[in-house]
Amino acid sequence: MPREKIANRQLYFMLFLIRCNVAVALLPVLTTADALQDAWISAIVQFFPALLLLLFFGSLGQRFVGLTVAQYSEKLLGRWAGKGVALVIAWAFLHMAAVEVRAYADMLITAFLPDTPLVFLIGAMVIASATAAHAGIEVIARAADLLFPVYLLMIISSLLIPLPQLQGFLVNLEPVLARGAGPVLRGAATPALFTVQYLVLTVLAPTVNEPKRALRTAIWALVGATVILIPVAVITVAILGPQLGTRAAFPFFSMVRVIAISEFFERIEALAVFAWGLGLFIELAVYLYCGGRALSQILGMPDYRPLILPMAVIWTAFGSHVTRNMFQLMDFFKPHFFVPYALALVVVPFGLLWMAYLLRRLLRGRSGAS
Repeated sequence: MPREKIANRQLYFMLFLIRCNVAVALLPVLTTADALQDAWISAIVQFFPALLLLLFFGSLGQRFVGLTVAQYSEKLLGRWAGKGVALVIAWAFLHMAAVEVRAYADMLITAFLPDTPLVFLIGAMVIASATAAHAGIEVIARAADLLFPVYLLMIISSLLIPLPQLQGFLVNLEPVLARGAGPVLRGAATPALFTVQYLVLTVLAPTVNEPKRALRTAIWALVGATVILIPVAVITVAILGPQLGTRAAFPFFSMVRVIAISEFFERIEALAVFAWGLGLFIELAVYLYCGGRALSQILGMPDYRPLILPMAVIWTAFGSHVTRNMFQLMDFFKPHFFVPYALALVVVPFGLLWMAYLLRRLLRGRSGAS
């Protein structure tokens, strides 16, 4: 299989869309805990543990430039243990993609297409993304090049349109830190652990033109997504109010939906819905590519493409049944469940890899000294 290469710029666009998409659509700083009017502070706080988690699993790959996690895990842990670690990472791709495509399908059914079968919506989105994944990472990267400015324009437009009406609603942001730091930290927990999405970096890094800069690119993508998340939290809480915002399944979408610029210009929520769909297309394509490539290396296959179709079928079925309804999906993102689950997906496999790496360095240093 020919070696595909993408630019660091394209890696940034893909990681930005992956991070920003779910953080804006579900607004977990508001909906997963009790931060209420302090949700915008949670949006700031979540950046720091997210950065630490990214450095934890991203910096190991910088020591094995040109290798994916499936390859260097076998070098560190041996054949079978390494394959087991890589399977955990592949499961993370599968589960996060299924959850996020289900959330988007639930939103479409609730707001626009109540009579459309769930499996049809999920299948249509997965098939479109699978086509891009089958074409290769270069095609996905070019699509990200094209869609990134459109996505950013739609999100920024959705934020600018409510601004003339914002002044009268700023009271909804008060009082600041009235209940202490506890609610703010709980509100930051789930979005910080959404960094599990960036596990795709462990597969994408070798495809970048400058792989040694891949981690730095991921950090800047995290910064960029946080810069978007903060005003989204501020404006959403200000317009909807903390109580209504917390109860809404899709607060940002609900906020844009209540805005009416004039009698003849309303229902501008189409901007937010379209932006979410564009971001989800790139996100699912990246997950499919990374899952297929990791699984092909685990199985010793020369090409990942024969795995794309069966993976797309599995994801369609899994996405349709991953939760019973939107309420159960929102419960999945509550800190008491999502935080330990996401930590297990990152800390356990990469903790083992780091221990094996440090132990090998120690043994090599001792043998060199003797």
